[in-house]
Amino acid sequence: MSNELNKFIGELGLGERVSGEKYVRQSKSYKEKVINSIKNEIKLIESRSDLKIQKINKRVDGEIKEVNENRFWKVRSNKPNSVIFNIKVKSKIFGFGEEVDRYSPHYFECENNKDVLIKKLTDIMVGLEKLDVNHKFFQLPNSKNNNTESNEEVTESVSDIAA
Repeated sequence: MSNELNKFIGELGLGERVSGEKYVRQSKSYKEKVINSIKNEIKLIESRSDLKIQKINKRVDGEIKEVNENRFWKVRSNKPNSVIFNIKVKSKIFGFGEEVDRYSPHYFECENNKDVLIKKLTDIMVGLEKLDVNHKFFQLPNSKNNNTESNEEVTESVSDIAA
């Protein structure tokens, strides 16, 4: 540590600087992120009277524009009595371990009824909860989410370093 830093710390009355302690950010596994995303979508659907996609204000190219919200579901254009849906995590389609073609993703289909959609999403969520965190559904090719470790590294405490 430089003399200037020592002087600065001393003038502020901060004591001595401790170095060598590791800080590991605890993050959720990709499985937990998927499950939480489904839970949040179910809560949102429950709060609505129907499955009509709403308009929201969004900044596009520096301007506020009214756009359709990005939800798990949408009404089929050729079958208004049914919806197609998929699972999303941070606005990206969850591909169940496979790479997703964003221009022609695979969808599930159900009746255009919020209770039916909630049941389908709940069934998927329960099925995913039963899978191990290392299941192939949660392994993404060419992705930063392909980290199967759950940050189990133990951090050293200040008292361990001082000893």
